[in-house]
Amino acid sequence: MRRRYYALLAALASLGCQEKLTAPADCPALCPGGSSEVFDEVISPIIGADSSFRGYVQPASAAALLVSNGLGGFETRAIMRFSRRTDTVTVRDTARTYTIDSVAFGLNLVARDTTLPGLKILLYRLPISIDTTTTYAAIDPAFVPGNLIRTIDVPDTLKRGAIRTVFSGAGLDSVLIPPADTGVLALGIRIDSPDTTGIRLGSSASGTGGVFVTYATLNVPDTGTAKLRTFSLAAPFNSFVTPPQPVPDTTLLVVGGEPSSRALLRFDLPPHIRDSATIIRATLELTPVAPIPGLRTDPARLQGRAVTADLGAKSPVSATAGRSGLFPPPADTIEAGATTVNLEAVRLVETWLTPTTRPSALMLAFAPDIEAASFSRPVFYSTRAADPAVRPRLHISYLRAFPFENP
Repeated sequence: MRRRYYALLAALASLGCQEKLTAPADCPALCPGGSSEVFDEVISPIIGADSSFRGYVQPASAAALLVSNGLGGFETRAIMRFSRRTDTVTVRDTARTYTIDSVAFGLNLVARDTTLPGLKILLYRLPISIDTTTTYAAIDPAFVPGNLIRTIDVPDTLKRGAIRTVFSGAGLDSVLIPPADTGVLALGIRIDSPDTTGIRLGSSASGTGGVFVTYATLNVPDTGTAKLRTFSLAAPFNSFVTPPQPVPDTTLLVVGGEPSSRALLRFDLPPHIRDSATIIRATLELTPVAPIPGLRTDPARLQGRAVTADLGAKSPVSATAGRSGLFPPPADTIEAGATTVNLEAVRLVETWLTPTTRPSALMLAFAPDIEAASFSRPVFYSTRAADPAVRPRLHISYLRAFPFENP
C-alpha cells in the first residue's frame, strides 16, 4: 500500500513540473512581464542658474603661448624672460671669464595653420622688467624695428616641432647683454604671414618653453688649454599679451579665452530618471551665438566635468566620469567656424543617479592642455535666451526599471 502511495506522488510530481527542452520557457510567476522600452526626454538646465566664471588659468600659467597677427580681430604677442647668465665660470676654485662664440634660441612650435605658407617669426629685444602685470599697451612701444633682432622663416613643411636660430660673428651684437641687465635677456615674439593667422608655442608651464643657449670658449692660462662651455638657460617667466577685450555678456555662457572662462550648468533631474532609470545616451546640445573662432587645422577640445560640490565658481570637479570613475570626462572637438556643439555626456549623467550626493551639475571647460592656450573662444546661449530653441538642453535616452510580475 505504501509503495503504491509513493508511486502516485511521483506521477503527480512529474505532471506538475516538466522540463521542456524543445519549447520556450514557461514561468509566468518568475519572468518579467511586458517588454523593454526606450524613452527620450529633453531636460533644460535650471532657468537662470547657469553662469560663466573667468580667471581660472592665466596666460603666464598656460601650457602654450599664443601669437597672432590679427586672428580674431586683434594681435597677440608672446613675451619671455630667461634666467641670468653668469659672467664667469669657476674652474679649480678660480672664477674665470669666457669668450662667447655663438648663441642660439630654441622655440617649440605646437600648432599652426598647416594650410598657410609663408609663416615668419619675429624676435624682439624687450626690457627685462616684464612680468605678469605687463600689459599689451605697456609693452607695445618695444615692438619697433630698432628692437628687431631676427626674422625666422618657418619652413612650410614644418607642422610642429623645434625651431632654432643661431647668432654668431657680427650678429652677436644684437643679443649682447649690457651690464645693467645683470645677465638677463628678455624677448618678444610676433608673427608675419600673407594671411591672418596664429601659432601656439610651447611654454615653461608645459616644459616645452623657449631656450637660450650660449656657446663659449674658456681660457685656462695655467694649463694652456681652451675649454668649451655651453650655457643653456630656460625661461622661468613667459606669457602672452593681447589688447583689452570687451567684457563678456553675463547673460551668455563663455568658455576659453585668457584668463580662461568656464561655464556652470545646473539641472533638476526628474525623479523617474534619477531614481530608477538606466541611461542609454545623453547629449548636451549647445548653440553658439556666432560661428566659433579659432585657428584652422587646430581644433579645440571642450570638456564637461562632473561637479562634486556646488560652490559656484570654486566648485571642485572630477577628473573622471561614470559611476566607476574609470572614464575620462566627456569631450567634443570644436573646429574653427563651428555653429553647433553636441557633447556626449552619458557617463557624466550616470554620476547624478541615486544613490549619490553629487549635485546634478556640470562645468564646461577646455581640456587642461589648451585652457587659456587656444584661439577658440566659444560663446553659447544660456537659459536666459529669449528663444527657447537656442537654450542649452540635455537630450536623454533611458530605460525604466523593468516591470516584474508578482508571483
